[in-house]
Amino acid sequence: MSMIKTIKSLPMAVAAAAVLAALPMPEGTPIFGEQTAFAQRAESNKKQSTRKVQALTADFHKKLQKAQEAIDAKNYAEGMEILDDALARKANDYERAVAWQLKAQVFYEQDDVRGTISAYEKILQFADSIPEALEIGIIYNLGQLYYSEEDFDKALEYIQRWQNRVDPTLISVSNLQFIANLHYVRNEFEECLKYIYQAIEIGNSLETVEVKESWYSIALSSHWELGQYEKVRDVLEILLINWPKPRYWTQLAGIYQELGDEQTSYSLTEAAYKQGFLDDNETQLVNVAQIQLARSAPIKCAWILEKAFKENRVEKSPKNEKILGQCYMMAYEYEKALEPLSKAAAGDEDGDLWFQIGQVQMQLGHYKDALDSFASVIKAFEKDKSEKAKEKTLSATMQRGQAFTELKRFKEAREAFKTAKRMATDRRDKRMVTQWESYLKAEEAREEMLNG
Repeated sequence: MSMIKTIKSLPMAVAAAAVLAALPMPEGTPIFGEQTAFAQRAESNKKQSTRKVQALTADFHKKLQKAQEAIDAKNYAEGMEILDDALARKANDYERAVAWQLKAQVFYEQDDVRGTISAYEKILQFADSIPEALEIGIIYNLGQLYYSEEDFDKALEYIQRWQNRVDPTLISVSNLQFIANLHYVRNEFEECLKYIYQAIEIGNSLETVEVKESWYSIALSSHWELGQYEKVRDVLEILLINWPKPRYWTQLAGIYQELGDEQTSYSLTEAAYKQGFLDDNETQLVNVAQIQLARSAPIKCAWILEKAFKENRVEKSPKNEKILGQCYMMAYEYEKALEPLSKAAAGDEDGDLWFQIGQVQMQLGHYKDALDSFASVIKAFEKDKSEKAKEKTLSATMQRGQAFTELKRFKEAREAFKTAKRMATDRRDKRMVTQWESYLKAEEAREEMLNG
């Protein structure tokens, strides 16, 4: 963004050419530019003191006219040269102020913020020779210009000078909004809230003023920074009612969660999902799926994720595949759970998950697949020397023996149980292996009898 656009974006920024436009001149003298908001405000400000303003001499006025004509024609160098020549001659303070006003205009039109600031500050050196209302207007404008340069300390210095001089009844909603912004960027959130709520209150009382979404947004951010979560909730509800954007649904759900009201948080999230507000937010889509688990509706969790996968709105990452598989598991849809769980386990080399998969496969009679799953468990923990790893490896080895037994691969079953017996260290595990070996022998005998 250019500097000129930055200046114009400020709530009360006005062209430099207008700052001294209303200064009195000799009879018949044309006024340069249009009157500013500050000048208009000064006319109605009966409390402002009246200063005796010096007059422009005819010769000096002619030079200013020639300079203005050059500036209007965009011949800035020529205009500046005329002004510099005028200032080099004998002139009263009022004339110098008007000349510097025109120099400020040139700087402004050339997008030179620093030059505009310098010219305005030069005018203030002649403050006693210009109307007080216009002096006050320049002070305010300097606050805005320093704001645009991100010199917030200097901006606040001028704004406070302005506040000390201006009639409080003449401070507008735009003024209040700008001052709130200034305090916000300085991390002075309490002060920001004071001014922005004044602006909102006045705006709501006037039909001619539109209260803007951005005013509530800065209040929202300030309350958040101060940890005032109940106030955050209140402002978000206003934003949601007046500007029902997707982000306000999710933010409001989040703050209710922060406040411990999970049911309201869940309801808001689901409402946002049903309206399609979460379609482009992967994190929120996964979140709304997990909410179904919290609400004891795991099959809905699975449906939401399956739909999101199909529409390419959620990445089929190991983490998300695992959530899908767990949703199906909790919904007792074991067959449907196996594929996503297997993808998740393979992606993360997750020994615990492979063990869970193997157990489900055993329950479903998928013994051959279970062999592969338990082999993956053993591989995942082979370099892990922890007690947990030893226990999982022993259990997986025994489960392989069971799968081999069910597949009537008795030789491999015996090898698996023999390995398990070597690994077993306590009496309980050894007894369990012995029991499975006994079952294996019985199965072998039964098979021989059936085969005659």
